[in-house]
Amino acid sequence: FAQSAYVAAGVGADVFRPGRVEVRGADDWSAAGEAVAVSARIGTAVTDRWGVEFEFTRAGDIEREIQRGLPVPLLTRQALPLFESTIHLTRRNSTLDAVAWVAQPLSSRVDLVYVGGVAFTRAVEEMAFELTRRAALAPIVVPSSIRTTTYGAGPVAGLEARVQLPARTILIPGVRLHGVGGD
Repeated sequence: FAQSAYVAAGVGADVFRPGRVEVRGADDWSAAGEAVAVSARIGTAVTDRWGVEFEFTRAGDIEREIQRGLPVPLLTRQALPLFESTIHLTRRNSTLDAVAWVAQPLSSRVDLVYVGGVAFTRAVEEMAFELTRRAALAPIVVPSSIRTTTYGAGPVAGLEARVQLPARTILIPGVRLHGVGGD
């Protein structure tokens, strides 16, 4: 590991858990979700015990949908029509981590690695609203959507095990937690 540059690719999971999302009339609705993520790293060992690296991670879409039937007061000659509302949320997270790491040897082939630094995040979120009349007579669909892109920075910390395999290959199971900034 000492004084050598490296490149790595990975597959993992993006587990998104927001602090709180409120949607009127939908008490059980949450924007939380999971998606498959891919990453690429480049780094270098500065000594045999510590180094620095950059990692770019891009996750797949996290999707959530909720449907509710609700009476909407419209002035018509008929009784109040019943409408169904649908909210569809799609979120995609990307991060760029700039970290330093410290390795603790466990054996000649395994190191425990502590990772810490800063993560720059980009989240693209699209929320689509749809109001559909459920009556058989002339269904009405009123779509609307909002797309936002937010940027932020926050801390990142992680723990990994670097397991030396044959043919200059290293298996790196681990976890990184990101404090996602932005609104």
